Amino acid sequence: MKVGILGTGLMGTPMVERLLNQKIPVIAYNRTLEKLAPLQQLGAKTVSSPEQVIQEADCLILMLTNAAAIQEVLGLNSEQSNFNNRTIIQMGTIAPSESKQLRDKIVAKGGEYLEAPVLGSIPEAKKGTLLVMVGATEKQFHQWSNLLANFGQEPMLIGEVGTAAALKLALNQLIASLTSAFGLSLAFLSQQGVDLEKFMTILRQSALYAPTFDKKLTRML
Repeated sequence: MKVGILGTGLMGTPMVERLLNQKIPVIAYNRTLEKLAPLQQLGAKTVSSPEQVIQEADCLILMLTNAAAIQEVLGLNSEQSNFNNRTIIQMGTIAPSESKQLRDKIVAKGGEYLEAPVLGSIPEAKKGTLLVMVGATEKQFHQWSNLLANFGQEPMLIGEVGTAAALKLALNQLIASLTSAFGLSLAFLSQQGVDLEKFMTILRQSALYAPTFDKKLTRML
């Protein structure tokens, strides 16, 4: 099996490295071609067009900016595009409705589609400890869970296409809310002259604590 990666940015690049470390052949494409050079040195086949990836890979993993970029790279609006015997795994963050639309278009062109958005950042991508949420049929999940386990040890089937995308957005909303609230508390205490380390000592012992607070503390200060 050859895996194609469309989108080798901050998250896509370490994901390619994970596959290469497991001796899984990878063919990679990025809209900014210069970003492909390090992957080529590591053993990935790099190409200058997404059409080459679609032609050569059995499974295509998408780690692109948004749904518009996916439509563009896959050429979904072209009558010539064809995905016969290809499986598309969408791993970026898009809306549930957008994911369902992608599924419908890809299936209509002969392919299979599932979504597998992830929670985590570059360190987790490098270590293979991302949290992988899957929107798919049970058959698709069992077929592709071993591949997805290269990125996160225990991929979880959430439900049909759209459910994993919704869960990812709900988690992102929590990230935004927690970050905003934590920043407000830090600013307020700074204005009041309260020792912030004492604040953190109390916070870490309370039910209010979330590990993301310590992760972001230095940069927020």
